[in-house]
Amino acid sequence: MSDAATRPELVRALAGLGGPSPDAGVCRLLGLPAPAGAATHTDVFVLETHPYASVHLGEEGMIGGDAGDRVAGFWRVLGVVPPPEPDHLGSLLDLYARLGEVELALPPASRRRSALMSARAALLWEHLASWVPVHLAAVDRAGGRFHRAWAGLMADVLAAEADGLPPRAQLPTALVAAPAPLALSSRRELVESVLAPVRSGMVVTRSDLVRAGSDLGLGVRRGERRFALDGMLDQDPAGILAWLGRAAEEWAGMHPRWHRGALEPVGRWWEGRARAAAGVLSGAAARVAA
Repeated sequence: MSDAATRPELVRALAGLGGPSPDAGVCRLLGLPAPAGAATHTDVFVLETHPYASVHLGEEGMIGGDAGDRVAGFWRVLGVVPPPEPDHLGSLLDLYARLGEVELALPPASRRRSALMSARAALLWEHLASWVPVHLAAVDRAGGRFHRAWAGLMADVLAAEADGLPPRAQLPTALVAAPAPLALSSRRELVESVLAPVRSGMVVTRSDLVRAGSDLGLGVRRGERRFALDGMLDQDPAGILAWLGRAAEEWAGMHPRWHRGALEPVGRWWEGRARAAAGVLSGAAARVAA
């Protein structure tokens, strides 16, 4: 396995730094910049990005639902009562570290160690590799110096861990069984699918919509992104569709950073979703403008 796999404390430390109170001493130990203030940290990890598997893999792009139940089921298979937020990145990284610690404490040839290794591999491939690269890209875009450095180190650890797994013949189940790509069958369907990363291949944050409003000279409603985007479609449908198409194309250019090692199939899947969304949105913008 990878070097990082022999150091579950590194995984746990990274999980803690993504929480509400990152430890400055841990940052120094890992060579990361000093953490941002509490308000900035909340902006990045609560208001702008959402470190939940269900947000990235669910059909509606919201916490919970079938995608959240899938992760909770994994905890139960291990014989562990799922925590209140079973699909939160911090919870999943902590579980991964715990499995690694117990695994390393067992004799190398023991049957239980082999079972724990298989469980840890399933956790990594199915419930982390399937979406965390996209979340890290969003954090990199939304955060400051500390958040970019944290996301970069987390990305390196994730890639190293994935490369230490036995070769996988299939994509993570959540991607194989993913909901339909972005669709334009109705206004509601458009808004929901744009804001669901698994359907659009991108993460559209509140700041993205504010930036779009500034670029296009549009008012941006307060409140949920769905209301804001719906209002922008009322004001300038062709403009906002074209803007979203360009955003999807930008995301399609970001996903290839994961075209490396074991994570390459995951990166290619997400790139395909983003390119498909870019084509649909740009085509719709052209039709509306005409």
